[in-house]
Amino acid sequence: MQIRKKGIAISIIASAFLVNLLAKEPVKLNEVIVTAQKSEEKVLDVPISITLFDELAIEDQKVESLKDIARYTPNFLASNPGDFGVINPSIRGLNTDPSSAATSVSMYIDGVPTFTTLGYDAILEDIERIEILKAPQGTLYGKNAYAGVLNILTKKPDNEKRGKIKVELGSKKKRLLAFNVSGPIIEDELFLGLSARHYEKEGFMKNTYLNTRENDRENNFGKIYLRYTPSDNLELSLISSKVQRDDGSVSQNLSIAKDPKKISSDIKGYIKSHTLSHALNLVYNWDKYKFSSTTTYQKNRDYRLADFDYKPIVEYHSYVDASYVNKTQEFKLNVNEGKFNYLLGLVADKFDKDGGYRIDSAFYPPSYKGQFDTILDDKSYGVFAHADYKINDSFSILGGLRYDKDEKSIKDLRNNVSLDSSYSEISPKLAFKYQLNDKTMTYLNIAKGYKSGGFYQFAPSGKQAYDKETLWNYELGFKSSMLNDKLNLNAALFYMDISDMQVLTAINANQGYLSNAASATSKGAELEINYSLSNNLSLFSSLGINQTKFDKFSDSKGNYSGNYNPYAPKYNYNLGFQYRDERGLFLRTDINGYGKTYLDKANKFEKKAYSLVNTKIGYESDSFEVYLYGNNIFDKNHDTVGYYEGQYTMLYPQREIGIQLNYR
Repeated sequence: MQIRKKGIAISIIASAFLVNLLAKEPVKLNEVIVTAQKSEEKVLDVPISITLFDELAIEDQKVESLKDIARYTPNFLASNPGDFGVINPSIRGLNTDPSSAATSVSMYIDGVPTFTTLGYDAILEDIERIEILKAPQGTLYGKNAYAGVLNILTKKPDNEKRGKIKVELGSKKKRLLAFNVSGPIIEDELFLGLSARHYEKEGFMKNTYLNTRENDRENNFGKIYLRYTPSDNLELSLISSKVQRDDGSVSQNLSIAKDPKKISSDIKGYIKSHTLSHALNLVYNWDKYKFSSTTTYQKNRDYRLADFDYKPIVEYHSYVDASYVNKTQEFKLNVNEGKFNYLLGLVADKFDKDGGYRIDSAFYPPSYKGQFDTILDDKSYGVFAHADYKINDSFSILGGLRYDKDEKSIKDLRNNVSLDSSYSEISPKLAFKYQLNDKTMTYLNIAKGYKSGGFYQFAPSGKQAYDKETLWNYELGFKSSMLNDKLNLNAALFYMDISDMQVLTAINANQGYLSNAASATSKGAELEINYSLSNNLSLFSSLGINQTKFDKFSDSKGNYSGNYNPYAPKYNYNLGFQYRDERGLFLRTDINGYGKTYLDKANKFEKKAYSLVNTKIGYESDSFEVYLYGNNIFDKNHDTVGYYEGQYTMLYPQREIGIQLNYR
């Protein structure tokens, strides 16, 4: 009933504009070029389910983090339990077991990959385009592009001199100051882009024992983009960025707490991290050939302290001090023969982890206490090919093949144990694309996904290693731009057969290990509609439906066959409208929500379905904009109660009202 009332309210607001708008000629929706298949193509021509955000959409929808992206993307969940400084991305019901840091969705920011949940909470400033590719993309992106890929690209500096300052003030003393500036150092040859952001906001939890606020948030970000084009054929770019977080404790409490916003910890927790990233890109074009090289370096340093007992005693305190370094080198050769286009590539990746965490406890057994430090070394190599053959003006066949080799070793310094293992996989892809006309395309896509194996150091001796996980994805899709480019409609049906699923398997009440004990099936549908109703008014909606269930899975605690995979929402949706006119008036309102989501493999604990309403109204001119915005304007409580086998409640921010000023 509540959702229905909200929908009626939006309909009334929208109707108020229709009388004077319908007589005006609708504008065409923008056509965007993407690089989803590592070559430049129109999004309408790519036989992949893609949700796209261009520069204007990022600003209009107030996209500042992956959580903002997720609410506008069918079958995408960016789970951030307790705002703990990590994000567990899930696409089409496939996520990462909390016991494993490797994600099921790879993220690339200007070519810099992120394969772990740490460092995934990206800050999005001066972004040109965000591409969310759903289903396995292993042929082009390799390991852990298992459920999909997030491809994020910064706006290139060029001959245009531009600059922007953004200021936001909001609830809980939210303060955000950001700027970006770019332009030529040497006309037509050397260009520079700079961007930076400061963010802080007071926490909403109170420590009654120490009489302090617990979950304040603060971060700083800076990026430099240097681009050099000495000739028409050659382009070099260096993109460097740094993120520094200085946050308070996790937004979490015991599920039995009378008031989840009040804790009685004897320590004040903190979450501190530093992420440094560099990307060196080279592109050389000649005739029908395009050669490119991408060299990247990323270092994450993670410090944190948490009191997981939430009492004024030392029952379970956790200290983390770890560093993660990832280096990659990729070479690609694109060849455009007209009807036959192909891509060849080589890639090498090296990931190192050093450090771990310490547990202090007066009550837990010795196996749970003390220092847990590890040294992890991971080297991987890949070779791939992708081709597109146009049989005639309507029908094309696409195919790809990739071979990956992954070598891992780990040293458990606590137990003086050294382990090593290797994994290899061939990832094929085959797609058929049929153009009904220049603006309508349907496709069939079959691809294999690959997620590398690894080690779980808390497992008993002999069970620390777990193997790779694979899946086959079958997808039927439709893309169309209709009514003289005023209506965009994208739809997809998918079915995924998952083998050797990596799951936490219980041995007894207190001990478990990661194994490949499960098989599962994921199936569902996706729909996106954008309609330019008039020159000023546009309507938009999206819907994702998903069912990811275990076909076979059991351990000492029970049989989970037929149960839903945790953190796999049954559906998510977004619905709204946007109005912008020549007088400078801007208005946007949308409803977004998620269906019931189970929190554990036994499906005993669940997060109920919820919906949130966001709005933004303002005035725009050539040089400045001012907006009043509201997130979750009806202050809907959507905390996660029952996390970690029912022990904890993860709290989410309440309603936020604020003002945003932009000067260009």
